Amino acid sequence: MKRLTPNRPILKRLIPICLLMACSILPACQVFGPDVPLDVLSKNRSTWDTWTEGTYSYRLLRGCFCVSSGMMWVQVMDHEVVYAYSEWEERPVPQDQLAYIETIESIFDMIKRAEKEADEWDVEWADEGYPSRVSIDWIKEAIDDEMYLEVSDVVPGYAMTD
Repeated sequence: MKRLTPNRPILKRLIPICLLMACSILPACQVFGPDVPLDVLSKNRSTWDTWTEGTYSYRLLRGCFCVSSGMMWVQVMDHEVVYAYSEWEERPVPQDQLAYIETIESIFDMIKRAEKEADEWDVEWADEGYPSRVSIDWIKEAIDDEMYLEVSDVVPGYAMTD
């Protein structure tokens, strides 16, 4: 009976080639953990969560082809928009439209989704951890799907309105 033995010179040449191929493929995979933007998002979300407890007011410039765009003052209580005043229209935003206005927490969620699904996105962060400017183009070739948010004048706690 004849025994088959591996051809050692061929194996010696194949091993370095396989290692080289593996080294060139692995960096493209998420084997080594999350990418840098998710780390930045997590760090800023943690900073934001320690700075506020879900009740705050802020000024929001919202540019999109959507309900309630423009500059507005927003009051959030227990992570929910309870009041918004449109500075451009000089009137309160109707109650039925408050659900369409982002809390800062929902902006974090939007950024996380954009990192995975949007064609282009950009974020600037405030020292307190909240996103101060967010620009998202969900589908580069589509029209009217872009979103621009600018967050400023954030004050923890409840602010009284007239």
